[in-house]
Amino acid sequence: MHERERWRLILEAVAEKHVVTIRDLERLLRASSATVRRDLQRLETEGKLRRVHGGAEAIDALKKHDLVGQEPFERARLKHLQEKRAIAKRAAALCEDDASVIIDGGTTTYLMVEYLRDRNLQILTSSFPIAAALIEQGQAHVIVPGGEIYRQQQVILSPFHDGIIGSFFAKKMFMGAQAITPAGLMQTDPILVQSEKRLMERAEQIIALVDSSKFVQTGGLILCPINEVDTIITDSNAPKSALDMLKDAGVEVILVPAPRSKAAAA
Repeated sequence: MHERERWRLILEAVAEKHVVTIRDLERLLRASSATVRRDLQRLETEGKLRRVHGGAEAIDALKKHDLVGQEPFERARLKHLQEKRAIAKRAAALCEDDASVIIDGGTTTYLMVEYLRDRNLQILTSSFPIAAALIEQGQAHVIVPGGEIYRQQQVILSPFHDGIIGSFFAKKMFMGAQAITPAGLMQTDPILVQSEKRLMERAEQIIALVDSSKFVQTGGLILCPINEVDTIITDSNAPKSALDMLKDAGVEVILVPAPRSKAAAA
């Protein structure tokens, strides 16, 4: 493929998704990682996109959010990826065969799909990418609620009550959060809070998947108090003060080893 054709396809992908990964572009272009990186460097030099860790984003990507305080899914999923993958793997191990579970939208919960491919589960999810990946890769029976698809975060939300959610009951719900503070699990958008609260009402156990960065972030809206969460899975870089807070609130804490930095491994 001629380089100008590759550039055209890259810019089309960035315009559509706002954030794309190197791996996505390798598949799209049928090109090597080195070729993709050279193309991205050239296009960034020309001011047509911005390179980020593991991919590229549109110049105006930060202006295109459609939920308050929420990053686009494709951009957010590149952050703390190793921690998220370890957390997701541990969470998937908590799913019992033939069980009904709820998997809320999020970049960490999305990574659970990789470990649920061969599991016989009934899964209700508000995440378009999770539903699509499960249908393509897994055996699970997948249910999605009604509502509007928010393109940037790729979740299906509705401010109204949904009949499917009301008739579904799960033993466990797996979810993320914008932040965790002494006030509780935090989110930033009122529609997201309403939707997640309705899902939480339909589960016996609430399991939050949060990497250690979430303990130093803030969110404007309280989704629920800490003591309404049964289990939190996080990585071993979580601050001791935060872990003590969770244990004092009666929350079970599951720690997964944080990946070693390159400097530490050297």
